[in-house]
Formats: sequence, C-alpha cells, structure tokens
Amino acid sequence: MTASESAMGSGRSIDMRAAWNRASAVYQERHAIPVDAAHYGPWMPTERELRLLGDVAGRRILELGCGGGQCSIAFARQGAIAVGLDLSDEQLAFARRLARQHGVQVELHQGDAADLDRFADATFDIVFSAYALQYVEEIERCLAGVARVLVPGGLLVFSLDHPFRAVFWDEKEDEDSVVAARSYWLRGAMEWQFSGSGEWMRSFHRTVGDWVDLLHAAGLAVRRILEPEPQLTPEDRLAWQDSYTLELLHLVPHTIIFVADKR
Repeated sequence: MTASESAMGSGRSIDMRAAWNRASAVYQERHAIPVDAAHYGPWMPTERELRLLGDVAGRRILELGCGGGQCSIAFARQGAIAVGLDLSDEQLAFARRLARQHGVQVELHQGDAADLDRFADATFDIVFSAYALQYVEEIERCLAGVARVLVPGGLLVFSLDHPFRAVFWDEKEDEDSVVAARSYWLRGAMEWQFSGSGEWMRSFHRTVGDWVDLLHAAGLAVRRILEPEPQLTPEDRLAWQDSYTLELLHLVPHTIIFVADKR
C-alpha cells in the first residue's frame, strides 16, 4: 500500500479503473521504474538478485496488474513471450509506448485480474505479479483462474505489501512516532489516499495465513515465502520517501513474496 492516509472500510465510492487512469502519469513520472529486471516493490532486490523465476527465455509469462509494463518488458528483453493484464487504460498506454521505446513485443490486455477467461487453459509457464493482487476483491476467482491458465508444474510468483505493515499508519506529522493503529486480523477493504496524486484507492487486507490457505484452495502449492529486508538506496529513498515512513522500514517487513506452483 502506497499511502499517505488510510482507513478501514469507510464505504467510499471508488472507481479503481478511473482512479488509476488519473494517477498513472504522476505514478510513472515519480517512480521511473527501470526495465532491466523485474521488480518486487520499493527497496526490494530485483529478479536479477532473487532468481525466483529461473531462465525465462522462450517461456510464456502472464503479468497480472502489469501497470506501466516494466516487468513484462524486462521479461521480453530476456527472450520471454510476455503478456500483461491491467485494469487501467492509461497504464497500458504507457506500457505500449515503453515497449516500443525498448523495441520489444508485449501483448497487453485491459481487464480485471479476477477475470482470466480470455486466456486458454494451460497457456502460461509463469504467472507473475508485483504489488497488484492486494487490489483484487474476488481473489478466489483470480487464483482459480491462475491455476487454470498455468501448465502443470507452472509457477506463480507474486509480491504484496506485507500484511503486517497494514497494522501501522503512515501519518507524516510525527516521523519519530511509529504506532500500531489497527489489528492485523482486521480483514477487508482498506481505503487510502495515493501520495502525490491524491486519488483514493481500495485494497484488501488478508493475513499471511489467509494467502497460504487461498493458494492451497486454488490448487497451488506454496514453495517459498520471502520477506526481504529493504535496501535503502539513495535513488529509491528519493523515489518513495513520500509514500512510506522511513523509520518503519527498519522495524517491520514491508514486502512479502510468495512462490507457488500448480500441483
């Protein structure tokens, strides 16, 4: 969650497609995500360091919530057959421009990650997602779709805001105070204001145990759970400092990465 303010379940009317369309330009300009390797979130080691996917050359990869397409472009540059799906028209327009700029082909689709019906059974070797699945309300449907489109033994790798981070506020008035503000077990919709754009967004809080159970129910076996320690490079510090309380980075995990495969 990249937030300057957050609240549980206020019932605010939020059109996520329209919100991301409005926020896209600010997001892409502010964060300038590189395309040399797939990323897993702010201050995280990249796929170049983690090597969770292995050699992707010649493999079909579906990225859910591809945003500006940086990860899909990185996969295509490494020889993968990359397909991206995102809710936002503006994010996809940015992704198309960026793919042309880097001279690669990425197949891009507009749609909800909960609806993978456009893709045939056993189509992909890998499904990948970085900081997107927490936005999906119908997560059971999404994961069932992932299991269906993966080949037998196919890999699902995705990162999220660490659920424990949601316990803490990101209020900026007092940087010296880090206060637990909500229960870790308080599940459901979280509504928060996006730093820089002022857009209200909605994500869904689930515990780590919830995610393990959801994956198991979908027929996906969890192989690894990673909680990398943030790497505060000067560049990332500047890019994300308005979105995260820097003091909190040293105290609690900010990103969780799941590696699962189709049983």
